Amino acid sequence: MYGANLVHGLAPFDAQRNLRVVIETPRGSNVKIKYDEELGCFSLSRVLPLGVTYPHDFGFVPQTLAQDGDPLDVMVLMDVGTFPGVVITCRLLGALQIEERGLRGRPNHRLVAVPLKAARRDEWRNFSDLGRRMQQELERFFIMSTAFTSKDPVVRGWVGPDGAMDMVQRAMNRYRERRQPGSLQAASPSQGSSPLAGSLPVSGTDSPPLVLPTPTPITAANELPTVPLVATTAPREAESTPETVSASPTPLIALGAKTGH
Repeated sequence: MYGANLVHGLAPFDAQRNLRVVIETPRGSNVKIKYDEELGCFSLSRVLPLGVTYPHDFGFVPQTLAQDGDPLDVMVLMDVGTFPGVVITCRLLGALQIEERGLRGRPNHRLVAVPLKAARRDEWRNFSDLGRRMQQELERFFIMSTAFTSKDPVVRGWVGPDGAMDMVQRAMNRYRERRQPGSLQAASPSQGSSPLAGSLPVSGTDSPPLVLPTPTPITAANELPTVPLVATTAPREAESTPETVSASPTPLIALGAKTGH
């Protein structure tokens, strides 16, 4: 049994309005793993600096579009690790606001959440429940993990669950605008996008109709000479068979989704 595309085919919330997170990089990994929409699988993004590993599972919210042109990032706080492709139903604690001052200068905020099934985290309802030490360690990780890149990130502070949920709603709206028929596709970072504005260009109008030039009427002055027609046998048209290509999407692994009783 095959599932849907992990970005486009999976809803960001379950029936109980709990956030869904698709894990890309598991806890303890010293490489960053990224889901490739075109390939339909996970690929290596980059190797982290020596001694730096992911402290918790890291992934994204499906059907969202952050200001950096990718789905919204989420750090899922759990004392065990899972695997790439696992879907975890989570509760938002807040978000860490990060601005990247490098070549592409843009916000790149990170949501922070806990799984609903993590009983040892039941008392965590806000990022303040983490304690200042853990907050600082998460801040330090996101700075150190991008060392030797052109991102040059700086931490701008934390927001609570309401602010984090507002980020999700805004990212969902960007995603819908980009997916609307006739809208202008956002340029990827490698294509020189301009993320400082914090939004993607969207065209709200249809393309202008194609205007053909008016043919010049034939007059006595420019009349072409008459050429006698010769009857010939029409060539047989080549038969063509339409080619159909089908792709099998990536299977899903769901963890922590609530079911009815």
